[in-house]
Amino acid sequence: MSRLQDAQAVTRDEMTSGDTQPRALTLTDHAAGDGPPMLLLHGGTGSHRHWVRVTSALARHFSVHAPDLPGYGESPDVPSGLSGDDYVALAAASLSRLVPAAGVHLVGFSFGGALAAGVARVWGARVQRLTLIGPGGFGKPIGRDIPMRTFKDTDGSPAARREVARHNLQAMMLADASSIDDDAIDQQLWNVAHTRFNSLRVSHRECLAPDLAALACPVQVIWGASDPMAHPSPAARAERVRQARPDARLEFVPGGSHWVPYERPDDIVRLLIDFHAPAAAPTEQP
Repeated sequence: MSRLQDAQAVTRDEMTSGDTQPRALTLTDHAAGDGPPMLLLHGGTGSHRHWVRVTSALARHFSVHAPDLPGYGESPDVPSGLSGDDYVALAAASLSRLVPAAGVHLVGFSFGGALAAGVARVWGARVQRLTLIGPGGFGKPIGRDIPMRTFKDTDGSPAARREVARHNLQAMMLADASSIDDDAIDQQLWNVAHTRFNSLRVSHRECLAPDLAALACPVQVIWGASDPMAHPSPAARAERVRQARPDARLEFVPGGSHWVPYERPDDIVRLLIDFHAPAAAPTEQP
């Protein structure tokens, strides 16, 4: 089931409500299921569609909310030039409208992982458990070289654009070429067309370790074992997480690249249920 809200654009002056607190935006929210609230934050150049292969299974245990974040999908725009810190504050205020004031299970992917850690720091005790999947927030990945292509390299035809999307998905997002089906390409093209915020303003900050160290809730971090975005390696990034949060549960999905919720949905559902479901009873299914 989807709960679609009207998109709205805001200027920087309109973003606050007369004080230092950001004005909450009305986000497009895709919700399903009953039970404890689970909030899924998508990756950069993305939307709620990043979670399409896991939401139904998770909805058997949780009230799942997969919003389009500010400046993405069908949610409102954000002010031009908004900083990463201001974006986290705006997202925390806007996401507060979607879930209760306590007991939230928070999950973030890639840029959404760095964002989720920042939101969890703002929300404090409101977050019951936090999972990050291939998160950003480790600073600029100096030395990372991923051979991406742009639409400018083509004649602009639909077929050429689809080939660029296919190439980029395999270079960055999906390890198994068989995972790059028409649905994955359609999603990528839709997400690119509906992205209006530069996620690197959040995910290229050195923010993850201090945010995790400031949290009291249990933390799980998951990587695809072959994730090229986790520079210099998933294991090296896991060690940095371990230094900040020695008690964090660290997981690696064999055969998975960056977009593991799409490529290895059964593994992701299993890991999420195992970590989050002790406090969540499955709902009755018809």
